[in-house]
Parts: sequence; C-alpha cells; structure tokens
Amino acid sequence: MRTKSTIVFIIAVTVCLTLLNSCSGDNKKAIRVGNTLSSFSGTDLEGNTFSLESHKGSPVIMRFFLINCPYCKADTPVFNKFFAEYSQKGLSVVYINNNGADSREVKNFVEELKVRFPVIYDPDGRIARQYNVKVQPLTLVLSPEHKLLAALLGGVSAAELNELLSPYFQG
Repeated sequence: MRTKSTIVFIIAVTVCLTLLNSCSGDNKKAIRVGNTLSSFSGTDLEGNTFSLESHKGSPVIMRFFLINCPYCKADTPVFNKFFAEYSQKGLSVVYINNNGADSREVKNFVEELKVRFPVIYDPDGRIARQYNVKVQPLTLVLSPEHKLLAALLGGVSAAELNELLSPYFQG
C-alpha cells in the first residue's frame, strides 16, 4: 500500500499538473474516477490489434509505461502475476509505450521482463493524448463497464490491484 507521504506527494503533483494544464491552453477534458473511458485501438508488438471495445464486459488494466523507469521494471512482475492469475476469469492487461526510441527497445523491455500480455508501441503518443495522460508511468484500472476505478501514478502493488479488482473475480 502507499504510505501517507506518498499519497500526499501524488496529490501535490496532481494539483500542480492540473494548474499547469489549465494555464497551458490545453482544453482536453481530464478523465476522472467514475468516467466511462472511450475506446481506443492499437497494434501490439506481435502485430495483433488490441481494441478496448473488444474487452467490454471485462476489467482492464491499461499501463502507460516508460522503458527506463525503475517503477516499471520493479512492478511489471506484479502485472505479469496478476494477468496469469486472472486472465482466464476475464482480466485484460495492456501496456502502452510512447517513449522508446524505436520498437526494438520496447521489445527488449518486454523480453527482459517476460511480459505475456499485449504491449502497444505508440510512437506518436496518440493513445496517451486521447486520455490526456501527461505523466508516466500511469496505470488506469477499469471496471468491466470500462468506468475508471483508479488512476495510479508511479509503482503499483499487488495489494492495490487486489483491492480494486478482487470484487470482479470472486465466486
């Protein structure tokens, strides 16, 4: 779980970024917890199309990640384990990267960390812009109806994912 000081820091960063966005002239509406996210589609590193719409009725974890981020390297095993445990019960996980110099760097990250779910390389940042993602790593956790349950900045723990998603996997 996040410590109180971490939560205070995240709130402070969010407030600062919100103020900066409001002054920047960027009028894209920020997504909020409870909002239903619009669909996106992209091609993963294997050449398959991933569409959020095709996962309607299932919880989804969307992770905007950085290849050189220590949090991303440290918590990818958590996402791998969660995916392995719950994918048969409907969980979808997708990583989205727009900061690699090329797709080979992203593939190296995927191979090194043994990622088994779709990874989209989005060099122009189209998907991040669609959701007004300004800071990464950012994890969006969606309900089966694709309502935003949480937007987690930085590292993510198994306890956080369990707390958010376990209601969908009981029974």
